[in-house]
Amino acid sequence: MCEPITMLDIFTCLLGALFFIFIGFRPPWQPKKLQDFRHKEVQDIPGPLSLPLIGTRWLFTIGRYQMSKIPEFYKDMLRKYGVIFKEEALYNVPIISVVERSDIETVLKSTGKWPMRPPTAAVAKYRKAHPERYASTGLVNEQGGKWHFLRTSLTTVLTSPKTINDFLPQMDEIADDWCHLIKQRRYRDGRIDHLEELAGRLGLEATCALVLGRRMGFLIEDQRCEVAEKLAQSVHDNFVACRDTYFGLPFWTAFPTPNYKKLCESERNMYEFASELIKTADESTKDSAVFQSVLGAHIDEREKKSAIVDFLAAGIYTLKNSLLFLLYQIAMNPECQKKILEDTTKTYLKACSMETFRLSPTVHALARVTDTDLVLSGYKVSAGTVVLCQSALACQSERNFNDAKAFKPERWLNEEKNQTSATAAYLVTPFGYGKRICPGKRFIENALPIVLEQMVQKFVITTERPLEVVFEFLVSPKEPISMTFKDRT
Repeated sequence: MCEPITMLDIFTCLLGALFFIFIGFRPPWQPKKLQDFRHKEVQDIPGPLSLPLIGTRWLFTIGRYQMSKIPEFYKDMLRKYGVIFKEEALYNVPIISVVERSDIETVLKSTGKWPMRPPTAAVAKYRKAHPERYASTGLVNEQGGKWHFLRTSLTTVLTSPKTINDFLPQMDEIADDWCHLIKQRRYRDGRIDHLEELAGRLGLEATCALVLGRRMGFLIEDQRCEVAEKLAQSVHDNFVACRDTYFGLPFWTAFPTPNYKKLCESERNMYEFASELIKTADESTKDSAVFQSVLGAHIDEREKKSAIVDFLAAGIYTLKNSLLFLLYQIAMNPECQKKILEDTTKTYLKACSMETFRLSPTVHALARVTDTDLVLSGYKVSAGTVVLCQSALACQSERNFNDAKAFKPERWLNEEKNQTSATAAYLVTPFGYGKRICPGKRFIENALPIVLEQMVQKFVITTERPLEVVFEFLVSPKEPISMTFKDRT
């Protein structure tokens, strides 16, 4: 004879059912839609093993991943875990990566009045320790109202279309001088084995001409400028040291590690070398809209010099790497060179630049600290969470671009243009997005087509060596870079 069902039995069953619902258990007979009545939480997001305190940083120290190959790490995470995955920083702070276009758009559109991005803590520490030189931690690291004040005080003229348009004739002269340097430095067969060195000189010359308003002579074959060479090396060392302190275990917070010492030395050298360039500026500097706007800003004098230093460093490195990526794509696609020569509108030049930004961006992901609670791929992400918008991975997805891994400038032209531009709005972001976009964006976007046009008019560009990349806080071509430049007849 069956026992009667009591209220305790009913209560126990209900409690058990609630428990299984809470943990997300779904029996085989239950439709999935009935289960998804709540959003999953951050702790439910898949990702690699996280250890107490150090999170997933162990993957880059005792694990199999290298910091110079961090974009490869994120590709691997996408393959293993899907379009949303989680890593953890020191003290197990979650960092969420999203690859879906809709999630990236949600994050970038949700930022408020003053978008926040994670600071480069080691640089901030160094600059706070040297108040005689720095009144703040700089445009990259400051947040909120202070960042907004620096941005509006220091970059208004640099980001102005008029400033860049007025600079374009001088950029054309610089491109011509660089082509002449290529002719002087190539072997008899047209080959140049260390193109990165010459691209660095172009970056120096163009950036100093824009920011300081003077030609420095870095493209003259027989002229060796020790200050310029050391500045370029210091910029490179600084980016690498930022990478190693940012992604490695933070022992530098307790004592000066070799990586932190390298960062301090590069920061000091960049400041001193840039100061030397500023000090030796001639009368032509008075004609520089950028330089004069910084000097005339109603802001602490220390901020003015540190801003000039940061402008020079960012411009040199970004122009150099972007140009090398662009020339590689053109060298690997000779039919594009013919189309550049045939196009009288010059729109194909810009299409080549945009396609390079899509395929080979110097910035592989955009970091944001969320202002509000968001739902990303079904997971509830609370305000204050660090989210990485993996734009480079999204740009190589067939879900976003047809034949996504092919170099096709035509996708930016004619009937394809509108669809490509609409898709690319939140994905092709090599200079960032929104209010925190790189101040040098307009400069780089206009300088590259000018250099490319002159290069293609003068040379047939080829290469036989695949281009490898390394992560140096920005994505950079792995050196040495070899290309061939034969005179076009």
